[in-house]
Amino acid sequence: MTRDAPPVLSNRRLRDALLSASGLSPSPDGDLLPAVTTRPGSRWVHETLLRLAYVQVDPISAVARAHHHILFTRSHRYRPEHLRQALEEDRTAFESWTHSAAILPMEAFPWWRHYFARARTFAAHPGYRRYFAPVTPSLKTRVLRAIRERGPMRARDIETPKVGWHDPYFAKPSLAKLTLEYLWRIGVLAVTARDGQEKVYDLLERVVPAQFRAQQPTRGAYVDWMCERALERLAAGTPTQIARFFDGIPGPEARAWCQRNRGVREVVVEGAEGSSQRGLYALESVLERLDAAPEPAPRLRLLNPFDPVLHDRGTRRPELFFGFDFRLGIWVPPPKRVYGYYVLPILGGRRFPGRVDVKV
Repeated sequence: MTRDAPPVLSNRRLRDALLSASGLSPSPDGDLLPAVTTRPGSRWVHETLLRLAYVQVDPISAVARAHHHILFTRSHRYRPEHLRQALEEDRTAFESWTHSAAILPMEAFPWWRHYFARARTFAAHPGYRRYFAPVTPSLKTRVLRAIRERGPMRARDIETPKVGWHDPYFAKPSLAKLTLEYLWRIGVLAVTARDGQEKVYDLLERVVPAQFRAQQPTRGAYVDWMCERALERLAAGTPTQIARFFDGIPGPEARAWCQRNRGVREVVVEGAEGSSQRGLYALESVLERLDAAPEPAPRLRLLNPFDPVLHDRGTRRPELFFGFDFRLGIWVPPPKRVYGYYVLPILGGRRFPGRVDVKV
């Protein structure tokens, strides 16, 4: 086949590859990775984060917090204490932001310096310019001085008035909370621990190990890393899907990367309903491994709505790949909800045979 003829990827092979990349093709005992002898919980979390790239943090707890549920789906031996150890003791993971709050393996931190730079200019989300507008230089100085002198702090440890405007989406924070969040988003502070669901902040240099702070990737290397890591986990994706995976680069930049990169092929994807879609890309290295993707386990599992295999941010990948029309009900007005507020997709083998409303 010539280079100019995009290969057609079968739907079955793509499903298996995507489920494998997402850690949902487990070993017979139900684990994504074999057990290890030294601190198996924390080390397993680290290895799983490396495989998934990140897990989303979400405050809704209809069943369990999203990050705990996502990890538990991949090993029933997982316990929340394992993630706490990875974040707060071993420092093999850190909290930051992708398209939403997330937990990432510490190996991703050097690349996040460019993400922090985007946050400073509000390129990551234009709405944040208004949201963080009350954060003044004097507030930043005051908060940093307090943490530098007194150590890790929560928002309620710093007395400031409430923000004077109302936003129907965001809760009305204190100026301290807003300032801490801003300094966290731009990489001056880091989350060192959690007090319940409340973040405890400290200076970044006290949280992130020196070996990761010392690395300074170039902008070009950052774009390469973002696109390659996204495509490894997407199996095949459009430039928009590649850009939205981490939400770290704009769509046109991802498109230009796909078109100039020799290790990337444009492909035609066979949809679940027999249709086909053009304009997707895949790594040559992923294409070479497609036939080796293991067959998913047949047992039924309840996935979290924010599970990486499904949470596609409006690009309709579940419908294309699995013939599964999935939309999270929490964003839909109650009269327009078809299935409920917090519905869990049911995965059985390589299919989604149904869903369950846990409130019912």
